[in-house]
Amino acid sequence: MSIKFPAFLFICTCGVLLAGNLFVFGTFDLNNNGKSEVLLLGGLSNQLEYIELGDGGSHNLLWAFSPKNGSRVTDAKLTDLNHDGKEELIIVLASNQDHWLGVFEWNGVAFSSNPKLIQNKDIGGNRIRPGNIWGSLNNFAVSMSTPTRSVELFSLSLEEGALQKTNSYTLSSALVNNGYGPVYTGVFSNEKESFVSLMSPEGNVLKTSVFSVTNPNKAVASDLLVLNGARAVLGQYIQPFDENKDGVEELLVPFATGEVYALALKDSVLTFTESRLSQSGLFDMKSSAGEVEINRTILSRVERGLYDSVLKNSRANDSDSLSFLVTDTLLLGDSLNLFILPDSTSDFYGFKWRTTPPSEMRFDPNVYQIKWVPTRENIGVVDASFSLNLRIKEELLSEKDSLGDTHQIHPVLQTIDSSLVIVVSDTIVPPKPFMVVPPRFHRINISTADIDENDRFVFEGETPFSANSINTNGVVSIGVSADLSTIKHNKKSAFNFKSSFVKPSSIVTLSLIHDLGSNILYASIFPSQDTVPQSFDPEGFHSDLYRFPEYFFEGFRSTLSLDSIPNGHLSLLSSNEKISGTVSLSSPLRRQDHSMTISYFGGRPYAIRGDVGVKESGAQKIITEIDFESSFVPFKIDTWLTPANRDTFVFHADSIPDTLKANADFHSFYAPAIKLKEKTTVDNLVGDVAPSNHSVEDKIQIPKNDGLSPAIDNINKTVSDSVVIMPVDSINSDIDTLSITPIGPIPITTDSIKTDMPVVSSDST
Repeated sequence: MSIKFPAFLFICTCGVLLAGNLFVFGTFDLNNNGKSEVLLLGGLSNQLEYIELGDGGSHNLLWAFSPKNGSRVTDAKLTDLNHDGKEELIIVLASNQDHWLGVFEWNGVAFSSNPKLIQNKDIGGNRIRPGNIWGSLNNFAVSMSTPTRSVELFSLSLEEGALQKTNSYTLSSALVNNGYGPVYTGVFSNEKESFVSLMSPEGNVLKTSVFSVTNPNKAVASDLLVLNGARAVLGQYIQPFDENKDGVEELLVPFATGEVYALALKDSVLTFTESRLSQSGLFDMKSSAGEVEINRTILSRVERGLYDSVLKNSRANDSDSLSFLVTDTLLLGDSLNLFILPDSTSDFYGFKWRTTPPSEMRFDPNVYQIKWVPTRENIGVVDASFSLNLRIKEELLSEKDSLGDTHQIHPVLQTIDSSLVIVVSDTIVPPKPFMVVPPRFHRINISTADIDENDRFVFEGETPFSANSINTNGVVSIGVSADLSTIKHNKKSAFNFKSSFVKPSSIVTLSLIHDLGSNILYASIFPSQDTVPQSFDPEGFHSDLYRFPEYFFEGFRSTLSLDSIPNGHLSLLSSNEKISGTVSLSSPLRRQDHSMTISYFGGRPYAIRGDVGVKESGAQKIITEIDFESSFVPFKIDTWLTPANRDTFVFHADSIPDTLKANADFHSFYAPAIKLKEKTTVDNLVGDVAPSNHSVEDKIQIPKNDGLSPAIDNINKTVSDSVVIMPVDSINSDIDTLSITPIGPIPITTDSIKTDMPVVSSDST
């Protein structure tokens, strides 16, 4: 592979590198040998590396640097300081020493072993904590988190081996200075002048001030920019970019959650719009990314116009660039023996196929392996999905009956959804290209001993929803699951899983809403147990937790608090009180599955209902309500993330297309949605209450912001549709419906939802 650009690099960073990420910049050709070179920062090596790409795309290390005494490179920039035609490497350091800026010189083969350092002379005993660096020629900007939250503009020169820093002055604003989030900077320009930005994300907003480089004494514009759920700025990749090709630069701001926003200034007004590069996978890279993934990402950046350059030579075939998505490749006559447990076999609890496996494929519980021998009928791509239940701990379930107290040990399970993608090849005829869409499972489940084994729960809904009911030693588990990959864009699917018993006269409702686009999870209890809303931002608690949702609670006990517990789990509520059941919610995020368990003491579950809405953009929102008889008191809430593969790919036996936009036949490995035969039933209201003509949206009110956190306020004003507004017509309802804050007392009805009722026999459950 030969990829070479003009020696151009634009890098910005946050004050602390995001753990688990690798940052790739380039390419260059500083030694002028016709081979491309890249600069790597972070990753598994946690150092700065300069790599040369071989003809086949192999990586050869030319130079590396690891600072001593606990220092860390937070950002780097290549530019020609002394105008001799050779690039120098400028770095910023997070250090306890008296220096934070250094320069390496290029000797024709590699960079020098030790940097020339700039000492701190103007700040007394204070320690500078630099964030990201931007630079062009001899002019630079560096964001600072201490001693002030600001950006420093300065000139840098290298004359006869002497490094000089001059013309330094500091820019700050009250908007950013009064805050706690990390600080970033970037420079962009229009036809007349250049601007330097000072930015700091806090919750769901980006505090931003923009200054003129030529007249920096006063901010040109300042504003709070809504992030719409984007989290964790990848400051290393902030850069100017002409988004709409009008000759005026915007400032690209990428996020670890996949979004890329464009910051622009027009008539002293800031705009912040989602870039066409958003969700294109050009920036977020894992620390374990290998040579093939790095090479493919660089090529993708060129194809999307991120670099103002062209390939010098024709692109070499990117061999096996997507083969890591394939579980195995078999020829006719080969056998599959796949061990599926992620860890110790002692944690194994259960195995279940999520889709019908190929003929003769089976799971052997004695050796924890999936075994299979393909036949000619299986030639092509074979896809099968399954779930594993792992025992993570045990809890004591307590209840009372006519004979007194009873106690049972109940396992707390972690469900891991996985899939097999197996390519079966004929020895003569290769298969056609296939597009494989991995499953994305949503699951809600309740386990309790309060459900009578004679109670029948009737499911009303359509595919892709399915229901389950299991009795394990008196502990009954009921639940609903769905593969969200099978729900088309701009579509809504609803369900209702209801007990056959008479509806209780007193009901407590638990509502759970997870907006997968903004990754915000909203939970409420009605009637409320406490009137104070509470919110928790795991990323603010620790930067490593940025992939967790933001949590918002209403009606829960005031003893909620955020704390980390072993195995990467988070605790939002902890108590040693006796429990009678658990509620488990699992939602698919971008590259992880999010799971939440709520251990509670309460009445018999009566109904689970909800829906999934998919916007035109593909963003999904999961809405679930659970009715409990008389009471529901949560005592323990734990959440955690499980890694998952979300990659869709096109595979061919001989070659793999360089882009997922290649023409290929689409093959679905799931049954098509078939709507149930229906009849309409109308439940009579109790008393003289007339049916309501209000729509779902008419009935939902957003609570007034009486001292709520800014994050809550921002959601109410700007992203209310991602948290509390229900999709119209997602569920036909009478008085009570999917709701967050009911309007006044709600009359008791004989049923909570008017739905299309499937025709079932008396013993069909």
